[in-house]
Amino acid sequence: MKKILALLAFALLPTLVAVSQTRIIDMHIHSYTESDFGEREAPTDHYGVKGSVNAEQHRMETFAAFERFNIVKAVVSGNPESVKNWKEKDKDSRVIRGILSFLPDDHGMNIVKFEQMVKAGEIQIFGELGPYYSGTTLSDSIWQPYLKICEQYDIPVAVHTGGGDPLGNNSWAPKARLPLGDPYLIEDVLVKYPKLRLYLMHAGGEDWPEHAIRLMAYYPQLYTDIAVLLWVEPNTQRYVTDFLRNIKHAGYLDRVMFGSDQMIWPYAIEKSIDFLNSLDFLTEEDKEGIFYGNAARFLKLKE
Repeated sequence: MKKILALLAFALLPTLVAVSQTRIIDMHIHSYTESDFGEREAPTDHYGVKGSVNAEQHRMETFAAFERFNIVKAVVSGNPESVKNWKEKDKDSRVIRGILSFLPDDHGMNIVKFEQMVKAGEIQIFGELGPYYSGTTLSDSIWQPYLKICEQYDIPVAVHTGGGDPLGNNSWAPKARLPLGDPYLIEDVLVKYPKLRLYLMHAGGEDWPEHAIRLMAYYPQLYTDIAVLLWVEPNTQRYVTDFLRNIKHAGYLDRVMFGSDQMIWPYAIEKSIDFLNSLDFLTEEDKEGIFYGNAARFLKLKE
């Protein structure tokens, strides 16, 4: 009987680990409408898992994960219609409204419309921004008027760093090139807008985690999330493990934030939580900071 109970406990361990967290802020969630659902993602992930069937099922499954794992806030980026839909159906005030943009004029945006949306609370985070995918960098002139407004209204900016999906530049992102994902390419932005709240997405990815750490050492206003690295494949998990070990040693772990980047696979939220909790070199205090405290400070949340 004891052996059976032990086996049962072992089988339930991932679930028990995931639900043990008290509060979580997910700094990297994606929303879709039917028109763009699955447009950029492969049919299955690295493990052969298919995504949600459609945009509404995806939203419902993601909301269920929010409830199950006590995700009290989530930065949601997508096209403005999808983010608005999620916000309207968010009865627990979890959604922080972002916007997914690869170029600043995506979604028919211009600087006047952008400022109006900021003032109306329709853009609370400028991001996820993906200059990498459009063959640009955040330091390019086309992004500067928008960054200036973000600094003026204290709107945080979230920028993709690292690479993208394999062969994505042979399909939906033909101008994407790996060197464009280097965090060092945003340094001009940090110098030009010292009051801007900005966080790297993916902590430099698999290619430049040390560049992310070095940049954070120079610019104490800079934060990062570790989204997608926690779950998408074993190689990214290897990199994020080393990154977390190194940034803890460097003394900047208090600016690392949790994110899942679930894309069309809501199960990735649980998988990300489980993997982070499995890292035994992180103390419980470290994990609480990554899961909640660091993001709460960055977002200036009031208890």
